[in-house]
Amino acid sequence: MADRDLATAKQKGLVFCVSGPSGTGKGTVIHELMQIKPDIAHSVSATTRSPRAGEQDGVDYYFVSRQAFESMLDQNMILEHDVYCGNYYGTPRARLDELVSQGIDVVMDITVPGSLAVMANYPEAVTLFLLPPSFGELERRLKKRGTEDEETVRRRLDKARDEIAKTKLFTYAVINDDVKKAAAKILAIIEAEHCRYDRQTGLEDKIMAR
Repeated sequence: MADRDLATAKQKGLVFCVSGPSGTGKGTVIHELMQIKPDIAHSVSATTRSPRAGEQDGVDYYFVSRQAFESMLDQNMILEHDVYCGNYYGTPRARLDELVSQGIDVVMDITVPGSLAVMANYPEAVTLFLLPPSFGELERRLKKRGTEDEETVRRRLDKARDEIAKTKLFTYAVINDDVKKAAAKILAIIEAEHCRYDRQTGLEDKIMAR
């Protein structure tokens, strides 16, 4: 106990929702964050889209059929979900509840409506909007991936315009112009959220009782 923070020893885990347009590098930034803070958990979303090259089932996403996803919805097994470019994306409920109850922080890579839905279910959820350094850079990143045709890229860019307008609904905004710097900013946000007094009620009594 001596080497642990008295204030956080019995805290529930916090949920950090990272959202932003496709191509802003959410997955890459979260991977970097987990390299520097390995005790944080990554909530793996379920999706009906096909895996991209190098993606692993159960690591990047749970890749499921549309029928299986809709069955999970019917059974209330999905915390939040969205349809993005014709595919379902959603957060399995059970694993998230388990991690939070164990005092483990969870970072989520989810859509903009997904973050807002999580806020409704977890009022203490912390929402972060990841932005590209410019819209032109976002377009360049999407085209550089080379995984989608021009029409799909155009649809993603149209969607991005609408999503960026919702930045003001989020608690924090982080520009991803450098992956390491963006991850470091998110880490600072995590540490600051744990230091909020309303998450450490009674801290002074614990200190005085020692």
